[in-house]
Amino acid sequence: MRSLLQDLRHSLRSFRRTPGLAIVVVATVAAGIAASTTVFTLIDALFLRPLPAVTEQARLVNVHATAPDGSTFHSVSYPTWRDIGDGGGSFAGVAAFSSRLASLSAGREPQLAIVQIVTGNYFQVLGVRPQIGRFFGPGEDAVPGRDAVVVLGDSAWKSRFGGDPRVVGRTVFINGHPFTVVGVAPPGFAGTFLAFPFDVWVPTMMAPALSFDEGFEARDRVWLEMVGRLAPGVDLASARNRIGVVAARLARDYPGSQQGVGYDLRPATGFEDSLRGSAVGFFAIMGALAGLVLAVAGVNVAGVLLARAFAREKEIGLRLALGARRSRIVRLLLVETLVLFTAGGALGALLATPTARLLARFRLPMAVPIVLDLTPNPRSVVFALLAAAVGGLIFGLTAALPATRSSDASLLRAGAATERRAAARLRSAFVSLQLAGSVLLLVTAGLFVRTVRHAATVNPGFDPQGLSMTTIDISMLGYDAERGREFFDRLMGKAEQWPGVESVAITGVVPLGLNSRETSVHMSGREAPTEAVPVDFTDVGESYFSAMRIPILRGRAFQSTDAPGAPETAIVNETLASKLWPGREPIGQVLVEGGRPRTVVGVARDGKYRRPWETPRAYLYLPFRQQGRLRENLIVRSRGSAENIAALLRSEMRQLEPALPLGAVFPVREHIALSVLPQRLAAQVAAGLGALGLALSAIGLAGLVAYSISRRTREIGVRMALGAAPADVLRLEMGRGVRVAAGGLALGMAAALSATSLIKNFLFGVDAADPATFGGVLLLLLLVALAACYFPARRAARVSPSEALRSH
Repeated sequence: MRSLLQDLRHSLRSFRRTPGLAIVVVATVAAGIAASTTVFTLIDALFLRPLPAVTEQARLVNVHATAPDGSTFHSVSYPTWRDIGDGGGSFAGVAAFSSRLASLSAGREPQLAIVQIVTGNYFQVLGVRPQIGRFFGPGEDAVPGRDAVVVLGDSAWKSRFGGDPRVVGRTVFINGHPFTVVGVAPPGFAGTFLAFPFDVWVPTMMAPALSFDEGFEARDRVWLEMVGRLAPGVDLASARNRIGVVAARLARDYPGSQQGVGYDLRPATGFEDSLRGSAVGFFAIMGALAGLVLAVAGVNVAGVLLARAFAREKEIGLRLALGARRSRIVRLLLVETLVLFTAGGALGALLATPTARLLARFRLPMAVPIVLDLTPNPRSVVFALLAAAVGGLIFGLTAALPATRSSDASLLRAGAATERRAAARLRSAFVSLQLAGSVLLLVTAGLFVRTVRHAATVNPGFDPQGLSMTTIDISMLGYDAERGREFFDRLMGKAEQWPGVESVAITGVVPLGLNSRETSVHMSGREAPTEAVPVDFTDVGESYFSAMRIPILRGRAFQSTDAPGAPETAIVNETLASKLWPGREPIGQVLVEGGRPRTVVGVARDGKYRRPWETPRAYLYLPFRQQGRLRENLIVRSRGSAENIAALLRSEMRQLEPALPLGAVFPVREHIALSVLPQRLAAQVAAGLGALGLALSAIGLAGLVAYSISRRTREIGVRMALGAAPADVLRLEMGRGVRVAAGGLALGMAAALSATSLIKNFLFGVDAADPATFGGVLLLLLLVALAACYFPARRAARVSPSEALRSH
């Protein structure tokens, strides 16, 4: 320990004598650590952090229904949850829940809130303790509409009640219905989900009072998710076997709804199970890119430390000659490296905080924002320091071992004017590896950028320019279908009179977002196919096609006469028309959807509905007036901004329905950008990491050339004294640097060709081996390499021969 402290003191004195080198190394390490820690913080927030306030999370499992076709992640009905019970002894308890948007007011203007409707045992199953008051008691979820009690979320308690500890017993209004507050959930609690700040929890039996009439006895109304706590002594594999027995029993008892239905158990992680697999793959790629930047930074530092170690050859040789063991010298050099890396790791952890906060400010265009806590926590700090320590060990040994490999005699004989070939080759290898890493980073970034740009050029089948949208849910106020139609008619009539507004429309689904609706159709009569055709569908108002500028190729758009009581109609797109009636006129044909015959009155042009790169998809449009939906998207085409539309809409809503909260209003262009959200995020992260890696590589290459020149100043002076022109010296020195760069670029291109195959599933409109991307990156790095070599080589060419010969 004493000798270790001596090494530490020696290192600090050494860096006080060379502060410039210490600052460069610490800054380089900090840049790499900050980048990797920021990505780690994001991964940690999504996948690694425990569910807040939940006890023994390891014993919680999500329970999903599986369909006869083998698909999973399906919801269940209330009777099914009740029949599952304890899952044949698998669970200590199973709770059910469903999430909805609702209107929440507490004596002020109503606001949009996320409500979870939960069974009475929900908090007990999760093992949560209230922050204030209590949770639902026995019997408060037994009789429909009887117990209007509510548990507030911590954020709602603080924002709407100022954190008043006397909130228990107060009244809040959810969808206009009064509820009594019985408790407040602990800070951060969001059930089994991350990023969704639930505002309130209500018992399932109060769902009808909130106009969420999903049905408590209908087995075909699937609307609940389930979470269970494993019973003591039961592991996941055993629970899966036991619940399989329960599934077989339910299939026998209820063959109409449960035949072929099974149950899939997955550990409760806080991340949506249906998205977890693809998300893990995506963020693994982001983590690998961040790690690559850290490696580039580490290699850069290793090159600097190697040069410093070889510059101390005589010192090292003298220590060895005086009896010091080689391991002792290696330890001294290693301690010096670890000091620098530790300081860089600490600085990198600090730099990661503002970077993570910038990521946290990113908001998706959704009615209720997703909130992630990206503040670096102790795990992030530990990661930063651990990464710095591991990097210090690896790159410290990489520099220390070669510098102490020779004997003490050879080190004492070594001249300061000539760099040893082994050191030169090793430093060149370091720079080549840096450039190879930069190639991989920039190629990845380039492929994602080209994907996003290509997606932006795809014709979505409608004109998003000038379109703004918001979601309005009249069901919150208990409206029936007729009152809902009247409300939307009044609202659209008013909106059409706003200054700058060209047209207004409503639709259940706006294309290229995160939501879609599916059904199946077949032809009516004897010509019906043996199998139904799966289609995406939505309901739209009469002005939808003109507002979206979607051409009706045949027939007509919907009219006000397509109303309840009139013959039911439909509009199909080109793909659906060709599937049902190839080579025939679709207008006037009858298709069956949901058991109801509908006459086709129009054919709309094909578009993009889920993703810009999708193949032509069958699509069905149904008239809004015949559907009676109460949750619709309002679309406004105008010459003004979305902010102007939001102000006008809020003013109008106060007049029409002051109890209805208004969600976010945003441009449709932002909405459709959600369809390429992973690619956009990857492009931005990879571009930032690539730019950092490129800068580090350029610095490393320039440093290599400059250092090589400094060690060969006398040789250069001799060449010039013997008649070499400055241009000859310039070509010679640049040639040395360019050869090193060429080796790194070749290695990087080969690695990129192999590695980019891993991201091909995230690319659209561009091949993983896209020649334009690879060529562009190669050209960029060649220019950067030439610039990095040129400036130090130019200084060498301007050296006076006499000064060069006197310098050593």
